[in-house]
Amino acid sequence: MRILYDAIPLLLRSAGVKNYHHSLLVRLLARIRPHRLDLFPYLHTVGRNRNEGSNYPRLSTACRLAALLSSNYLHIPLPTGRPDLFHVTHHLLRPPAGLKLTSFIHDVTPLLMPDLHTASNVRYFRHFADRILPRLAGIIVPSQAVKQDLIQHLQVPPDRITVIHHGVDEDFFPMGGQEPKRRAYDLPDQYILFLGSLEPRKNLPTALEAWRLLSPDLRRAYPLVVAGASGWKNRAIKSQLQHAKSEGVLVIGYVEPHALPLVYGNAAVFVFPSLSEGFGMPLLEAMAAGTPIVASNSSSLPEVVADAGLLVDPRSPQEIAQAIERLLTDRDLATTLIERGRQRARQFTWDQTADQTKAFFERVSGGSEPQP
Repeated sequence: MRILYDAIPLLLRSAGVKNYHHSLLVRLLARIRPHRLDLFPYLHTVGRNRNEGSNYPRLSTACRLAALLSSNYLHIPLPTGRPDLFHVTHHLLRPPAGLKLTSFIHDVTPLLMPDLHTASNVRYFRHFADRILPRLAGIIVPSQAVKQDLIQHLQVPPDRITVIHHGVDEDFFPMGGQEPKRRAYDLPDQYILFLGSLEPRKNLPTALEAWRLLSPDLRRAYPLVVAGASGWKNRAIKSQLQHAKSEGVLVIGYVEPHALPLVYGNAAVFVFPSLSEGFGMPLLEAMAAGTPIVASNSSSLPEVVADAGLLVDPRSPQEIAQAIERLLTDRDLATTLIERGRQRARQFTWDQTADQTKAFFERVSGGSEPQP
């Protein structure tokens, strides 16, 4: 079986979804035999993962993106050969006719929460839902929550959807039980961590409000550290951050992958009040690093956290603040959740994700293509 895998996300500036594709492909390419897996468009390796830009040289990236745009808007077809399966993303607007298609859908929020996305994200996803989704012989989603969204809002048959959870890299687990050294990004000895791109869905303003509700003593002892790259629709968020700096909030921006385990592991609490997530990979990373978590009780996040963290209403700064305070003042509770978190994170591996994805391709290749 020849599988053509749409690796366009590796050419783009992206965080969570790009991390998923890169981490999966590293393992999948190593175990795909006796099958063959080629990377579209005309890529030979996955490269070193870079969230802030393409994984490939500038000229190579430009040529491939130009070919993609020509296909999408000038209707110039991109050669694909005749793969048995073409695993597509929403970036390719016109997959060739006559090919059996599969796809990974991270979440449905461009349709369910369009105000939290850019107009182009919404437009691309609507095209995908209208034109490509009916052609898919099989769909991978990262959580039961996304599966239910597809069934409920897009009427996708349940038997066409396969839930395959993400994994977490071994680097996030402390080596030999050792605690991480405390000098990543010159951070203080103890702090509360918020990590996520600066965009509305991550709900940073509510996290800031919750931190302000803590007692002055706790705020002085545990400053809020805000980490993450710039996203979209964030002018007001950036303005609030500028004001928050004068109150003791530390803003460190994008964190290089090699430093993430240190930034997580040195935090007293990780707060993740996202309004909606397809999976919530930062929660796995924080739990693996041994940091107790406060997370939203919505979308996929309870599925990931289970009983290994405190779940809260993401729109209630009071509830978030109370949960943070509990973890900062009740060491028995924090210790219990740290241990549960590490055990929970151990249940999610990229090897398992790759094995299940390979099995998905093998299963779907034996079926027939749905008719639009």
